[in-house]
Amino acid sequence: MKPIPRLPCLVAWTCLFTASTSALGEATPAPLLITIATVWEGEPVSEANLEALRSFRKSFSGTGMIYFVSPAYLAREARDRRAAEDQQRAILATMEKNDIAGIYLNGWKSTVEASNVVFRSAPTFWGNSLNARQCADDCGREVVMAAYTGNELRKIIRRSRELFSRNGFGSGSIMQVAGHAASPEVLGAAAAEGITHDFSAVAAELMTGRLYRFPLRKQLRELWSGVGPMMSPFQMETGSGSLTQMTSNGLHLEYSPEPEIRNYLDRLFGKGAAADQKIPANRHLYIGVPAETFAIARPKLELAMSEIIQRASDSKTALRWTAEALPGAGDNKPVLPSPMATPSPTPSPAPSQTQAPSDAAARSPGPAGEAH
Repeated sequence: MKPIPRLPCLVAWTCLFTASTSALGEATPAPLLITIATVWEGEPVSEANLEALRSFRKSFSGTGMIYFVSPAYLAREARDRRAAEDQQRAILATMEKNDIAGIYLNGWKSTVEASNVVFRSAPTFWGNSLNARQCADDCGREVVMAAYTGNELRKIIRRSRELFSRNGFGSGSIMQVAGHAASPEVLGAAAAEGITHDFSAVAAELMTGRLYRFPLRKQLRELWSGVGPMMSPFQMETGSGSLTQMTSNGLHLEYSPEPEIRNYLDRLFGKGAAADQKIPANRHLYIGVPAETFAIARPKLELAMSEIIQRASDSKTALRWTAEALPGAGDNKPVLPSPMATPSPTPSPAPSQTQAPSDAAARSPGPAGEAH
């Protein structure tokens, strides 16, 4: 992939975020667009993590979030309908009216086979192949999506959108690719199947610190060589049409320590010695948290939110939530359960391989079985 030029206002709607001028002629900081994303990778999510998410929602009620949900939660109906429905209800029960849902495109066997595509057990992010024991039932979340052909990818994405629509998760017109490994073939298939916004682009320097031994590090450097840590959303042309890259630059809280959080926010708000890079007018901050480790990440998420609100107040910067500002957001709103509905039962574990690291390279990664 050729380096992506750093051009302002390539996406028409992001031009709305350019700085304005007050009646006194003083420049007013452009609004900051914030994506708060919780990523549901296809693994069962414990009650402790669901409760942590519910508590966060109470503390920051009205803050629109994007739920990137693996279609595997929906595709498993054919294997265990009751367990699949329990998991779906558990996800929807934590959502609010300002939230939207997007596809988390990863390579679970259940999703691939539901799409009438032959499952591939390699290559994975870590360079290994999944074995028969790991794939006795469901597996494949760490398989790189580029393992599939363009036509196969279109089938998988088409089926994923169908599953979203049928199960009350909205139209599925936005997505994030597992591990940020969105190759040109993946993005071309996505555009061809009506995906309008992708959240896979990321500055490799923000993600590769723990990947020095693994192929994913090189892949990210090649795929996103033109993306800098403060780059704004941009329009990307594929062989099948264009889509908007929202960039996932910001805080990946599963592994970001508190000093790193504050340093990045210093850069974003142009504060102190860290403000050594011009901040684009159409600023976008991505904050990502895997649902399966939400309880661990929650304190850092609340710290980040408090810091953002304080810095925005100090700099007179307005805040906007992507879940509400994104064009076509209404099409991706889920059908939420009635407030009077009884609480969902604790989700039953879905069959999976041995505990694996987060797809987004958020934990110290390694092939299955390697000590972390």
